[in-house]
Amino acid sequence: MDNLERMEVYSTQLDPQTNDPLYKFKEWSNNLDFSLSKMTYVSLIFLIVGYPLLSIGFTDDPTSMLKNLNEGMLLFLLISTIIMQWLIFLMIYVSAFREKTGLAGLGFKKIRGIDFLWGFSFLLVANLILSGVAWILGQIGLPMPGEISLLIPTDTTGRIVWVAVSLTAGICEETAFRGYLMTRIKILGKFNGWIVPTLISAIVFGACHAYQGWPGFIVITCYGLMFSLLYLRTRSLWPLIIAHFFQDFGALFFPQ
Repeated sequence: MDNLERMEVYSTQLDPQTNDPLYKFKEWSNNLDFSLSKMTYVSLIFLIVGYPLLSIGFTDDPTSMLKNLNEGMLLFLLISTIIMQWLIFLMIYVSAFREKTGLAGLGFKKIRGIDFLWGFSFLLVANLILSGVAWILGQIGLPMPGEISLLIPTDTTGRIVWVAVSLTAGICEETAFRGYLMTRIKILGKFNGWIVPTLISAIVFGACHAYQGWPGFIVITCYGLMFSLLYLRTRSLWPLIIAHFFQDFGALFFPQ
């Protein structure tokens, strides 16, 4: 054994953190410098409690409300959604900055061509699985409500805004639920595995779509679980953002 090999073995034995799963996660996710901040608690409380509560207010009869919206009111609703989600993104950005990790610590890496392949492949597989879940729910008396078709604008201006909504949702929601919520729960809870962070992230993601009722909650929670698996597999947010954007964008041509 030469001197270099002796140094490597000695270094590994001296620093037990190198074999610690949580330490390895912090290393590959650019979170080694993570420092807890007050903004961490603000962001987590809002994402886990505040954000879902905003959706619960629309659970009574969303179909009736959406049917009564004219084009102007629908446009206002969509633009309000864009503004709200970018404000949430800003909150998370400030949190990540205060935590000394920046957006790199959430999964924003250099975008690659393979990220598009991952995104499109995921989209195809995920929709096949979700179609099966929706079919099973329909068989047990829990059909999907299908309000998404009522949200799709029919005029040119509205459709352009919908593209902006799709891009916003892709970036902001994946940053919030996968990039921030999963990683921060893992770090603060000191979990070696991903089961708890993944379940919490998926359930909260589903709760934020509570206006679609129990069927929507179940389907979107399953979708959240799959997005989490994609995040863990690719270690990047870009495949998730790409898949999420095209999922929503595709509603212009294939409304559910």
